[in-house]
Amino acid sequence: MTLNDALEIGGAILLSLGGGSVILFAFSSWLGKVWAERILAKEKAKQTEDLEKFKQQLQDAAERHKVRLKKSELIFAKEFEAASALVAMYRDISPKFLSPDMDYYDACDQVASSFQSIEGELHTFVRTHGAVLTDGVKHLLYLCMGIAGENKFQTTGPEIPPSANAAADVLLGHLKQAELEMLGQVSGQIET
Repeated sequence: MTLNDALEIGGAILLSLGGGSVILFAFSSWLGKVWAERILAKEKAKQTEDLEKFKQQLQDAAERHKVRLKKSELIFAKEFEAASALVAMYRDISPKFLSPDMDYYDACDQVASSFQSIEGELHTFVRTHGAVLTDGVKHLLYLCMGIAGENKFQTTGPEIPPSANAAADVLLGHLKQAELEMLGQVSGQIET
């Protein structure tokens, strides 16, 4: 074996190893690219799925909020209607000046003489608007109904007894307090 033969064999070995490494390098490069694309596609699909879930959660939350808002608007409208009716009823029940020298005692006599109709008005009001009245307002109105109901029998004659007059004063006070609470409830919702 000559030096020339040894160089040819060495060159052939290097060429075969070098060609194989080029092929191996090209194959590993292609395989890496395929794996990277698959991993990227999986991640992209997962991100898209997560994004769609999040969008659905936001949409569901928005729908729930719309329903709550609609209910709140409906309840507010009913509360406003009840407050307006209570203000009107209080004004109707409140005594009217019948003479220039009329005093508060005379005004309470006027209210006491209307206990029968006042009891009916209060009953109708609570029956109509009871669902949106607070417990405090209902309690005050029930007290007023009780006062009117208990004292209506004392006012059948021309003279109003002092106890009926005092009861009319208490009734007016409770009714005024109910009106203030109801107006406060409505005003509180307007501010929020």
